[in-house]
Amino acid sequence: MRVIFWILLSLLVVPVSAQQAMSVIPYRLVGGKMIVTMSVNGQERSFIFDTGGQVALTEELCDELGIPVTDSVKTTDANGKEVNLPRVTISSLLTPDGMINFAGVTAMKLASSTSFECFGADGFIGSNLFKNMIVEIDGKTKTILISTAEKAPTISLRKMIPFSQKGYMPIITLQAGTGNNLDVLFDTGSPRFLSLKSSDYENLQERGACRTISEGFGGGSISVGGMVESDLSRRVNFPVISLGATKFRNVTTETSTPPYTLLGVKLLEYGKVTIDYSRRHLYFEPYEQEFDLASKHYNVNLRVKDGDLVVSTVWSSMKGMVEVGDKVVQINGKSVKKYDFCESIIMGIPELKAKKKTKLTILTKQGKKVIIYQKE
Repeated sequence: MRVIFWILLSLLVVPVSAQQAMSVIPYRLVGGKMIVTMSVNGQERSFIFDTGGQVALTEELCDELGIPVTDSVKTTDANGKEVNLPRVTISSLLTPDGMINFAGVTAMKLASSTSFECFGADGFIGSNLFKNMIVEIDGKTKTILISTAEKAPTISLRKMIPFSQKGYMPIITLQAGTGNNLDVLFDTGSPRFLSLKSSDYENLQERGACRTISEGFGGGSISVGGMVESDLSRRVNFPVISLGATKFRNVTTETSTPPYTLLGVKLLEYGKVTIDYSRRHLYFEPYEQEFDLASKHYNVNLRVKDGDLVVSTVWSSMKGMVEVGDKVVQINGKSVKKYDFCESIIMGIPELKAKKKTKLTILTKQGKKVIIYQKE
């Protein structure tokens, strides 16, 4: 009888001890990037939280902590470039509250990048870290709840969207209009709501799911493989895009060359996202059932290069007026100063925020030209 009693007692104890481990990680938005703190081999560091990527450390951090290279891997960056990168193994990657410790984490070793310096980050925290876990991202509280996957989320199945491809990356299917599937990667490293892959645009445009608003020529996107070359881009409008039962109307985006169409971090402005990596499901809990994303966009794109403010993309209405690389020399009649690249991508250019229409004097190959910088 005593033996039977102890066996029954042990059976009762097992479910109690097998509780889910949980950790809450606060994040802050810096220039459209989610910045989190993690402890790497006992050293607290900041990272970009990027569900569209993999765990990666800068070479400076690897050298500082003495983390050796183990092998290399071929990967595709956000601009569609294939690059070979060395890999390292992190002994300990600890959440800031000390509740979850990831041991023996494989990470890519990245070369120096101005982007990391701008965001004060030492690398990426990516989806491969969570392939056996559940990650809940709350844009209102600016928190990421990580838990082990013994139990499935208690969210309504109506809000569940299965992964559409093999592997652990959160690739799901949206509806563009009626009956048009669009596979997208939920990528918190992308600052926009939607970034449209050029080949997806061609397929959807043929089916009448979207319309072209404007054509542009330019570039300037930076990723692991470096700066993308200038190329033809299109500004595209979708009358409606559906994520599960949630409708997003008047979605405007631009075409580019990522390996997938990207559903970016701005999705968190419209609802909570939970990714059950273990069961390969994404849940979206919208704050409302429908959203109108109607917006206007500037007739040229500008960026800072070597301290100068230059034209990076020219859209249809400005074609023939200015070219990529032309330098802005005056804003509303005042000579421009030298700009800091990091400040420009995090805070923007203050002089361009003051008015809806801004007079720009631009130095072109034909001499100085004055244009009106405005949304259209």
